[in-house]
Order: sequence, then C-alpha cells, then structure tokens
Amino acid sequence: MTKILSQRSNFSPLIFHRQFWNSLNIVWNKYDRKRVQEIGPDRACAEWLVRCGGSVRFKNWGTFSSHFNTIPAGASNQFKIEEIRAINASITSEGFAHLDGLSDLKKIHLEKCDQICDSSIARCNKVKDSLESIELIDLAQISENGLAYLAGLKNLKHIVLARLSSVKHRDAILKLLTNELPRCTINYNDEHPPTLEQKANKSM
Repeated sequence: MTKILSQRSNFSPLIFHRQFWNSLNIVWNKYDRKRVQEIGPDRACAEWLVRCGGSVRFKNWGTFSSHFNTIPAGASNQFKIEEIRAINASITSEGFAHLDGLSDLKKIHLEKCDQICDSSIARCNKVKDSLESIELIDLAQISENGLAYLAGLKNLKHIVLARLSSVKHRDAILKLLTNELPRCTINYNDEHPPTLEQKANKSM
C-alpha cells in the first residue's frame, strides 16, 4: 500500500497535463469521414484548423477565419479554402488528411507547430494540383526527408524555409528542389522574420 501511494505521489502534474493535451490533440486532429461527407471537405478542413488554433482564408474573402462563428455557412461546394495559416497550432500529421478534397488551396503557411513532422509534408501531395506557395518556419521536426516531398508539388511557385533545426544538409536539399522545381522561387533564410502573431506570443 505504501508503495502504491509513493508511486501516486511521484505522478507529476506536468506529466498529467502533457497526457491530457496529447489526448485532446488526438481528438482534435481525427479525420471524420462522415463529417466530411455531411458538410464538404472545405468546411471540414476549416473546422479542423480552427479547432487546433489555425486559420483559413476562403476564396474571394479578404480576411481569415480563426473562429467557428467566422466560418461561412452555405452549400458544401459554395466556399473554397484558398489559404491555410497555422502558427503555434496543435495540428498533427493525422490532421493533414483534411487536405483531401480541397481543389482551390493555393498557399500554406506553417510556423512553430511543434507536432508537424515529415509525414505532414508528404500529405500535402493531396493538393499538388492547386498549391502554389508553401512557407515552413520554425518547425523542429521537419528534416531533409520532409522537404524532399516538396519536389513532387510541381505547381509550386514560391517556397520559404527558415529555422528548420532537423535539416542537416541544406545544400543538398536546395539542389534537389532547384532541379525538380525550376520555375519555383526558393528562399531558405534563417533570418526570415517571424510573423506578427509569433512575435506577439514571444512578448507575452
């Protein structure tokens, strides 16, 4: 009995907190096929991103939707996502299944999302026909293997890369991307400034 109490007393609140949020992230990033069929891929993707702390901009809309009440209501094919923005968001690779079915997505900006990994970038292949711009900044788990998947996104026109600490062979991956995407502008610069949202988070 004493041993059990001792084990319980050693259960750190920090560990409990981490496990709690990990469990929530699994739920938040789960791909619900039935929900997608009910409301369409664009709204389902918007709900996923907003739920995880990201935002989306719909085609012909000037502002981003970052709350559920700002996601436009209408027919499932009426509003199309054109831009995805995730900064300090709790999105995971599993959540990238929500890209499936997006036909008008042109730009993805991912910054300081600690759970994004190489397989997340692989899933961007779902939007290869429309995607023109991708920005990957301060993503600790993205390595050369993840960046290599960008070579398959043949319609890319702009790539911005910065502070990817797991990339160890920058010159090699830049050579690959330059050869495979000759019409794409590639900017790999660790001095690239963080977004205003990220600056605000640092100052808090």
